[in-house]
Amino acid sequence: MKKDTIGRRDALKRALTVLGAATVAPQLLAACGSESSGGLSCTDTTGLSAAEVSTRQSQAYADSSADPNKKCVDCTFFTAGQAGACGTCSVIRGPIHPDGTCNLFARRS
Repeated sequence: MKKDTIGRRDALKRALTVLGAATVAPQLLAACGSESSGGLSCTDTTGLSAAEVSTRQSQAYADSSADPNKKCVDCTFFTAGQAGACGTCSVIRGPIHPDGTCNLFARRS
């Protein structure tokens, strides 16, 4: 006769497997970035002061611009980083995505 139940050890193993997957999956997904940004994420504000983080938020910095005519790469304040890396901005501190945008966009002449 076939048993329709599992033992405590098997139940514990399964529970730990699910718990481990639930813990690791969000970190892996976050590390991948989004397809629209080419896998590059420039949202890490580690090392910035609370005021600098607040400026990023109040100026609506985002890694991806909805308007193709307002990307950081075309902004006068943006300085590109190495290929495939975040750049910098002279008015907003922290890593800046070339395809990003904020309220302070000023087209490079």
